[in-house]
Formats: sequence, structure tokens, C-alpha cells
Amino acid sequence: MRLFLLLLVLSFALQWVLPWWILAIVSFVLAFWLAKKGSGAFWAGFGAIFLGWLGLSLFFHLRNDGILTSRVATLFTLPQPWLLLLVTAVVGGLVGGLAALTGYFFRRAWVQK
Repeated sequence: MRLFLLLLVLSFALQWVLPWWILAIVSFVLAFWLAKKGSGAFWAGFGAIFLGWLGLSLFFHLRNDGILTSRVATLFTLPQPWLLLLVTAVVGGLVGGLAALTGYFFRRAWVQK
């Protein structure tokens, strides 16, 4: 739970000032430091980044009345703009989850040497 909350807060805060891929670095480092199991690392990384990106996407969607989301959804031939928000959150969640899982496995490999 601590890993999930730290990932959610740190990645959400750092993405306002740094590039999007900072979430992978944050997920890797925090899972390296805190993760107890591989599945826990993946799901904490996936869930935290999924919720963070979904919240951020929803914020921008509501801020401009869905104009940009509708146009980009049309560009990707998605029938509804909310599907773009969901796809964005899933992609971010996968990046965060796989980075956290990598951090966990890296620590396991490091400790076994």
C-alpha cells in the first residue's frame, strides 16, 4: 500500500514539470526500494500510474470541454472520446507496472550476487 501511494503521489507531481517517462524511473526506483513481491510491484505500479493518468487525462478533458479528446479520438477512429482516456490510462499503467516489476527483479538479481 505504501508503494502504491508513493508512486501515485510522486509520479503525479513529477509529471507536471518533467517528461512523461519520469514515471518509469520513479516506478523502478520505488519498487527496487519497497516491493516485497513481483506481483505486488506490478499491480502497485500499474494501479498508481493508471489512476494518475486517468485523473490527469480527465482533468484536461473537462478543462477544455472535451474538444481535444474528441478530435484525437476521431483521429484514432475511436467511437467515443472516453475510450481514449481509458487507452491512455492503460498504456501508462503498463509502463508503470512493467517498470516497477523490473525494479523488483533487478533488486532480486542484485541481492543474489
